[in-house]
Amino acid sequence: MKILLWDIDGTLIRSGRAGHRAMNAAAQAVFGLEEAFANFDFGGRTDPWVLDLLCQRYGLEAPPARLDAFYAVYLEHLRRELHNPLAHTCPGIRELLSAFHTTPEVTQGLLTGNIVAGARVKLEHFDLWHYFAFGAFADDAGERNRLGPIALERARAHLRLFGLQPSDLIIIGDTPHDIACARAAGAHAVATATGGFTHDELAMHRPDLLVRDFTDPEPLREYIQGLN
Repeated sequence: MKILLWDIDGTLIRSGRAGHRAMNAAAQAVFGLEEAFANFDFGGRTDPWVLDLLCQRYGLEAPPARLDAFYAVYLEHLRRELHNPLAHTCPGIRELLSAFHTTPEVTQGLLTGNIVAGARVKLEHFDLWHYFAFGAFADDAGERNRLGPIALERARAHLRLFGLQPSDLIIIGDTPHDIACARAAGAHAVATATGGFTHDELAMHRPDLLVRDFTDPEPLREYIQGLN
């Protein structure tokens, strides 16, 4: 059994910067900061990591109640902001998820820097949430490289296959952080140039498989078959 662990932003979907605008709205409502994330690079970072950097930049303190308020405003605005003409699923993704959903010996989960509520809002907007029965999220760990082992334990529990190993995981993302996460977990790294990094920039980090997008599903299919 091979476990595909998908990143969300830049890999499954492009939100048309809905997340940026929702984060800006939350920062203004909770911290009184205008356009706090205007020039911020979210690529591959977890939501808690982003908030930590914001607090460091502005010398802020964020007790749990304030963080809860931040995420509540963020989610409220995210639902609205996703209704924009630039939000879309990445090329080939809808067809690929559907095909793997019924492929024996392949199970799909999530490994994302989104909090679980944010991940659900985004993927339900595009009618993709139902493809994923488990995952590892920013609620579980603010450091992305800690999410691989968590995803592995959830895959074991979901499938009741307690012999699954890190080498059974295939982490798919669009940033060098996703590749580093795969390496830290002992998993296979698949990179797609559908996010903020070019094909050549990702190639420098030597993923096990690199594609420009998933319009052609065969490279990923063949890679998975080669692991069996």
